[in-house]
Amino acid sequence: MSIIQQPTLFDMQILEQLDIEEKYFEIFSPLDFSPLVGLFQKEKSVGAPITINYEAALRALVVSFQEGIPDVKTLVDRIRSDLRFKLSLGFLYSDRAPSEATFSRILHTLHQHRQILIEVNEELLQRIDAEFCIFSEDVAIDATAIESHSKPEQIEKPVISAVEKQREMSITEIKEELPIDPQWGIKVNSKGKNVFWHGYKGHFAVSTESQYLLSAILTSAHIADVSVAIPLMRDIRQLGISSVHVILDKGYDAKAVYEEAHSLGLEPIVPLKREAKNDGEWTNDYAPTCLIEAGYKYDSFDKRYGALKYIIPKARCCTCPLQHQEMCQKVIKIRQNSDPRKFNHPARGTTAWHKIYTKRSAVERVNGHLKENMELNNTTHFKPELVEVELQLIQLGYNAKRFAAQRINNQNSRKEIVA
Repeated sequence: MSIIQQPTLFDMQILEQLDIEEKYFEIFSPLDFSPLVGLFQKEKSVGAPITINYEAALRALVVSFQEGIPDVKTLVDRIRSDLRFKLSLGFLYSDRAPSEATFSRILHTLHQHRQILIEVNEELLQRIDAEFCIFSEDVAIDATAIESHSKPEQIEKPVISAVEKQREMSITEIKEELPIDPQWGIKVNSKGKNVFWHGYKGHFAVSTESQYLLSAILTSAHIADVSVAIPLMRDIRQLGISSVHVILDKGYDAKAVYEEAHSLGLEPIVPLKREAKNDGEWTNDYAPTCLIEAGYKYDSFDKRYGALKYIIPKARCCTCPLQHQEMCQKVIKIRQNSDPRKFNHPARGTTAWHKIYTKRSAVERVNGHLKENMELNNTTHFKPELVEVELQLIQLGYNAKRFAAQRINNQNSRKEIVA
């Protein structure tokens, strides 16, 4: 199997070399907070004036995740004690630092208008795509455990619609049905052992080359990964992404996922949960076989008919006892829509398929970065709706920081070329 060289997240460290004012300017210059600031404006001009700099307070919340500040109390203390930090966020010298209660009210308001926060995230992604064309990259999807600070409580688990039924539902209906209350979850780790945790799951869609976080959905820990595949794919399609591979692990191996991906103009790359059982008509990768049950070789994909083309493996046919009997069909074409789960393009088992599947590690790197550096696994709120807002702010902060780092790297590269 070939080794794929992919960009790492270490280029973000270039931001740490900048002065704090320049660093925050680079991060926040592409962001438009006006839709969020508008949520805190007074409806009438009468009464006491607004004394809180809400745009700076929103920046402070985003920075708290970027800098790994553990809780709101620590954030308030730093704003009060570090004048350069305060001014870099956009506060005036005369502005009083927001209190913990103020930040709590901000988070509750953001939850009540969560769609506006999602739209701010999407607007940033559109700006990033306009400069770096990230929507033409393949997309990797995966879920990760997020621990909760609340104590375990016995809560009746709601019934979730099957993936087949989700195809008939709107994306809003699916997301409203997904619970976010903290629950016990279980996953199998890389060593094959069960890992338990109490809390949530974060479901992410990540661009594989530039590693931007395209969509983030929070659910209870017990929700199966496959139950969130369709809303994630619809999210990235709403951004304008199509004609790319969407890469998932075998936990997402369900026929409805393949069918939904194709209806959205995406090509799913998913390993099978189990090997095919048949009477020798197919190989384990669902390639057709000849009379002696040897697999045909995948050749190409015919877009005109949506068919996979298989040819006889000439190297193996040279030693076949039937080589001169003219009993074998030289070319076999199979329409992909006859069974989208069985027939991928490129076909399973090929070098091209494995090369694409290795890109799935991008979402694992982003998961690790968010947990180690952006407090993803250290949620500070007991209410799940506030944890949901935290996840959206983490997505916004991560993408803004990565965008700033990528712009600076590009500028430095141009300078080196000119020099």
